[in-house]
Amino acid sequence: MNKIIPTCLFLVLACPACRAQSDINSKDIRGEIVYQDDNVVFRKIDDHTWIGNGHLCYNESLYIIEGEKKSLLLDAGQRIPGLKRIVEGITSKPVTLMATHVHGDHTGSAINEFDEIYINAADMAQNLRFNGNIRYLSDGQVIDLGGREIEVIFTPGHTPGSTTYFDRKNRYGFSGDAFGSTNLLVFTNLSTQYYTSMRIEKYMKDNDIIFMFPGHYSGDNLETPKRVTDLKNMCREVLDGKRQYQKASGNSGGMDAQVEDFGVKLNFSSRTGIK
Repeated sequence: MNKIIPTCLFLVLACPACRAQSDINSKDIRGEIVYQDDNVVFRKIDDHTWIGNGHLCYNESLYIIEGEKKSLLLDAGQRIPGLKRIVEGITSKPVTLMATHVHGDHTGSAINEFDEIYINAADMAQNLRFNGNIRYLSDGQVIDLGGREIEVIFTPGHTPGSTTYFDRKNRYGFSGDAFGSTNLLVFTNLSTQYYTSMRIEKYMKDNDIIFMFPGHYSGDNLETPKRVTDLKNMCREVLDGKRQYQKASGNSGGMDAQVEDFGVKLNFSSRTGIK
């Protein structure tokens, strides 16, 4: 029988200023399990933030972000029956569903348990199958959850409408697949990914962001400022002809080219991606 597990011992994010980035990179920032069934497991990140991991597509990740008055659900996994009920059992605040991007492992069947979803309109061509109201995000908008603000920043590259959500006060973000979870698939082109990485590199520095939770979080693959800089440099070097790519196979969307370095794979189309 599925049930909410009482939370008594949990991992709380320590003061970021007191933790070395190398220490952060080595830790699984997921605490005690608060819910699990055959389709998903939810763990506590901090007092008002939870991560869910589905089991169908490389730990596809979804996040509950709670304020004093409202909560956000970022993404919905690939197939998680009863997701709305599960989320409402974890947070008592009214829940709004928003997406990091429109791919089936992030906006799967459970989105239809909600009345509305917020997406970046640039992803409308991705064939979102939703029966409710589709609403659109704006770059730079701030979502006030009551005592907690989340900033929306468009981060195209993986898809045209990829979007990252930042909690500047707590110094972290939620990036979906915008930086790949160590295996970035660029469905647009490397120039788009380059400028996104350059923008987020500056944003993270200006706002002292220490990491982003990715769309496929497995416990040791947070998206750090270094990851963003490495991806920026890799894109630039391929575009400038200073770095050669290898032939790749097994990726969808015609991605037949790959560069691997710095612990990350950068995948793109040799026909349409190098521009």
